[in-house]
Amino acid sequence: MSDTLFLVRSWWGVDNKKWDHIGFLLSNGKMKDMSGHRGEYKPPEINSWEDLRRDDAFKHLPETKEEAEEQGLYREIKLPKEIEVPNEIVCRVDDPERKAENCGTFVVNVLYNNEIDLGIIKSVPGISVAKFD
Repeated sequence: MSDTLFLVRSWWGVDNKKWDHIGFLLSNGKMKDMSGHRGEYKPPEINSWEDLRRDDAFKHLPETKEEAEEQGLYREIKLPKEIEVPNEIVCRVDDPERKAENCGTFVVNVLYNNEIDLGIIKSVPGISVAKFD
């Protein structure tokens, strides 16, 4: 279960001043996300902050989320309600052809299927993680 999104800047995001990774912060503090750079159509993973920092794209992150937030590398967005986050690649309930491909489309599809307005992430300046249509 989650009521919070997280955004992280990979090394690419830092260089380009973009938020390029997104996922769900679970109620137990772990992070659940799907990432295109891990391989094509790999299901979502649950990781700790320490696990995320071991990934080559995120080795630049400081030891804590709090430090990363202070440095503009991490942020959280509260959702209007708590939702179940699937363990598999998810499609839109009204369009099975719209299968999640990466972190952004995974989050968009989960929010869409739970009737949460996508404006919650569309409005983030510098967001570079999803197709919203």
